[in-house]
Amino acid sequence: MGVLLQLVIGGILQGGIYALGAFGLSLIFGVLNVLNVAHGDFLVLGGLATYWLYTAFGLSPFLAVALVFPAFGILGMAVERLLIRPIRARTAHEFLAASILVTLGLALAIEDLAAFSLVQPVKGIDYSLAPLRVGSVVISTLRLLSLGVILVLAISLHAFLRRSMAGKAIRAVIQDREGAMLAGINVQAVSRNTLGLGIALSAVAGVFFITIIPVEPHLGIPLTLKYLSIIVLGGIGNLPGTLLGAVILGLAESLVGFWFGAQWSLTVAFVILVAILLLRPKGLLG
Repeated sequence: MGVLLQLVIGGILQGGIYALGAFGLSLIFGVLNVLNVAHGDFLVLGGLATYWLYTAFGLSPFLAVALVFPAFGILGMAVERLLIRPIRARTAHEFLAASILVTLGLALAIEDLAAFSLVQPVKGIDYSLAPLRVGSVVISTLRLLSLGVILVLAISLHAFLRRSMAGKAIRAVIQDREGAMLAGINVQAVSRNTLGLGIALSAVAGVFFITIIPVEPHLGIPLTLKYLSIIVLGGIGNLPGTLLGAVILGLAESLVGFWFGAQWSLTVAFVILVAILLLRPKGLLG
């Protein structure tokens, strides 16, 4: 019973981490029509930044969020200005293809630079808190707190998109880009801010990811595939659906990894992706 509870908590936490990055990727695709292949690599960079802040300054992961989020938000805006905006004038089909190639090149560059700069290729942090004991069951306090912070971030993001003017502008561009332009919305600014927000969410996911799983430079593209699986599973642009899809994937990985080995986790994501595309292309809540 204790082992199963630990697996379920770990799976839900892992699903919450995936959800942050997946919804960022969904927002980017909805607003910019960009399939950001490098999205998972920003999770890796967020994890490595957390590792550096922890080892160099003793900063806990929960405090690192306050630095990682704005830093990667600015980095995301720079990516939009330097790499995405110059190819915006192409036709929709050409732009989508060009954006995939550009972000794939960015992903490979990030992975090579990270591998070159790291003395030890695999990084993890030994940050821990006193466990919570409920009878004979021992529950990780770190995982529970991480899950709580992720839930607060998800609720805040939902409120931002529903109630703020900036969030409503993002939703308007997702629904009808040309109509939003005619309504006076600065679509270029919305695109810049959305790419910054999406990349910041992926980096924050990396803050919590490195507390449970070590990161290595070539983890990014497989993570992007998992994000895509979650988006398809939950429905593009659907925050509750993304959370549901991420939790399903996290639980599946946790249970399959325990019984069959962690090397099957990517296979689980691929099987879920194919199954949803065949059985329910619009997603569970699409």
